[in-house]
Amino acid sequence: MDQESQRQELLGRLAAFKVPLLFLLIILIGAIGFYFYTFYESPVNHLIEGVSYYGVYNLYPDYTSAAISIATILRYYNDERISFYELKTKFPDSRHRDEDDLSNFQKSLKFFETQGYETFNIKLLDDKYKNRKINEIKKYIRKDIPVIVIQQKRLDTKESDIEKSGWRVVIGVFDDEKKVIVHDAALGNNYELSYSDFEKLFFPGASRMLAVWPKDTLAKNLPKPGNGQPYSERSAVMKNAYTVIGAAGRARAASAAADKFCRDMSDSPTSEEINEYIRLNKISIDYRDEVINDPAFKLMPPLFQFLNKLWRAKSIRNTGEVSKAREIMINELIPANKDLDKTTEGFEFMSDMSTDDESRRSDNIINGQMPYLYEMLMSTYKFEGRYKEAIDAYMPYFKLMPDDKVALKKLAELQDRSADPHNIKCMGGRSVIK
Repeated sequence: MDQESQRQELLGRLAAFKVPLLFLLIILIGAIGFYFYTFYESPVNHLIEGVSYYGVYNLYPDYTSAAISIATILRYYNDERISFYELKTKFPDSRHRDEDDLSNFQKSLKFFETQGYETFNIKLLDDKYKNRKINEIKKYIRKDIPVIVIQQKRLDTKESDIEKSGWRVVIGVFDDEKKVIVHDAALGNNYELSYSDFEKLFFPGASRMLAVWPKDTLAKNLPKPGNGQPYSERSAVMKNAYTVIGAAGRARAASAAADKFCRDMSDSPTSEEINEYIRLNKISIDYRDEVINDPAFKLMPPLFQFLNKLWRAKSIRNTGEVSKAREIMINELIPANKDLDKTTEGFEFMSDMSTDDESRRSDNIINGQMPYLYEMLMSTYKFEGRYKEAIDAYMPYFKLMPDDKVALKKLAELQDRSADPHNIKCMGGRSVIK
């Protein structure tokens, strides 16, 4: 075969492969394009500006993490139609539960939709999000939409903890540094978590995310999102107070569980029920002791210190050691019941502190004093049936809040010597009082 014939044969063979090669090339280009369109996500390194922090460090009195997170979202959109106290009423404490607060979560969806917001929520432990938890959150962060997540409350959460889960708000994601930035009521503002630690905090029952943004009709009536302020640096006390705030949260959870357990008791509690009520109060006392003995306790504001001592005394009272609780109130708390509206470095008071919510009368601070202390002191005498002394102990309350209807009703009951406190039944009756 001459060279010309060979060349023609080779060209023929190449021509025969042209069509399938071209077809394969088209498929390859299409597959690459489909991948980039469907799966590829450009890196996100973004911090949403102007999301206000609310929690321990600006002294909102003992709000649930659900109410705080919802308030964070509303205030980011400059929506002030609902007060903090209204949110606290709508999203009450549920520290007695092991799982995440599903009822509060479901209520939050309905609440936001009623208020004129769009919502998107998923369970991030579902199989389809196995390796995409942070990717789902990034979709909204890059659009300047903060994301509520329900997770394990702390990295050092214990098996024995009553309150294992909590709500926090993601405000930033940084792929380059593999970190997530959150506002957390207990951990403080712009708290950093590595991707690894952040994903560890999801567990069955606490793995939800919720993105919320105003519908167009609402957005037209709201100012531009954000507070227009740069984020303040995390204070030194936030680093030092991690342990003390954790112990305070555990004490609060045990006390809340005891209170609920008492409310749910029958009129004739069994010895097992009484023992459980006292056990929960003793757990709370142990954690309060951890708080008070922590070196960081002295760095905390007067109100934080005062409340931890007051709630410790309350739990002591509820175990039957009424005289011991009264001594703490008289010798430690009454002298300290002043300047509770003062703060220390790293803390601040917020302006939205007013309330007409009678269920939270214990939050009131009047001229730097907490009237509720005198109601607690009164109760120690009432527990013992010492009504005249109870009335005398209660009187300072009315110098601070003379028109409190609930307190006036309690005073009338004292004067009539009617109705034993429910807690006496829960602790086993007056016979156990010391």
